[in-house]
Amino acid sequence: MNSPALSVRNLLRLFRNAAEPEAMPVGVRNVSLEIATGEVVGLIGESGCGKTTLGRCIVGLERPDSGEVVVGGTDFTALSGRDRRAFRRNVQVVFQKPETSLNPRMTVARFVGEALANFDVVPRGARRARLEMLAGLVGLNADALERYPHQLSGGERQRVAIMRALASEPQVIVLDEPTSALDVSVQAQVLRTLKALQAEVGTAMLFISHDVAVVRYVASRVLVMYLGVIVEEGPADAVFTAPSHPYTRALLAAAPRLKPSGDEAPPMHGELDLRAARSGECPVRPRCPLAHDRCREAPPMADLGDGHRAACWLADDLNKQSSEPTYREKTAS
Repeated sequence: MNSPALSVRNLLRLFRNAAEPEAMPVGVRNVSLEIATGEVVGLIGESGCGKTTLGRCIVGLERPDSGEVVVGGTDFTALSGRDRRAFRRNVQVVFQKPETSLNPRMTVARFVGEALANFDVVPRGARRARLEMLAGLVGLNADALERYPHQLSGGERQRVAIMRALASEPQVIVLDEPTSALDVSVQAQVLRTLKALQAEVGTAMLFISHDVAVVRYVASRVLVMYLGVIVEEGPADAVFTAPSHPYTRALLAAAPRLKPSGDEAPPMHGELDLRAARSGECPVRPRCPLAHDRCREAPPMADLGDGHRAACWLADDLNKQSSEPTYREKTAS
């Protein structure tokens, strides 16, 4: 069996609030996941759940408190100095706002060309051809290479960011809310580009978003995060048509629909209160409409079959309930 392109093992990265020492720290709590070569995995959850922190740890912008980030068999977190810099070519990131990551004083050719030069991807004489190939891969015309960021549309700038991430031929790309700052029509263009890349590029991708519809379009597998913990995971179709954790059900019920029905899953109670959460218990318990005494102990991941798992004492019952035709029709719409 081939090794995964990315393997995250028991990753821990927490941020404590000195002003509220009794509050639960935010961040990532012992998260483990794997992404195969060429696979696109979606990571969803509300703002502040730890999605971006996980992404930053994977690409090396945050040092985890403990745990491992293994890329192509190499523990990225164990590297330092020159070895760490050289290995960065294997893990790239696309940020939410492309204008913050593009150099306004550089043309596209020079900006992306720096990646080719820094990591010695191709010989100097072959760099122009490589740039034109990358531009075509993300749907840009060759004349865009001579433009500056301010001469590009929002969608074109995000394509340049993706192009820059692809330039070093990485094994893994983390896309952190890559379409949330774009107009709806431009979002569609960028998403079509990413969908096309799935078939053409063997790079593993972690697609971070709070937009359920976007993740459903691009990802083959989905992880649902709450308060730094993966509470449900599995094939996209299984998670979206038969959600088996109360938080996933509430998250999907909150997504806009053209034809909302009157029997959506019950919402979470109130807002996230870090002072109400307790270590060792289910992180969703203070807000969960189905919480009971047993939830004061953190539930194990229940195996629901075919790679679908959920960390809830009621996962089996919710899975059966969600699999009923009426619920499947609602989530599909």
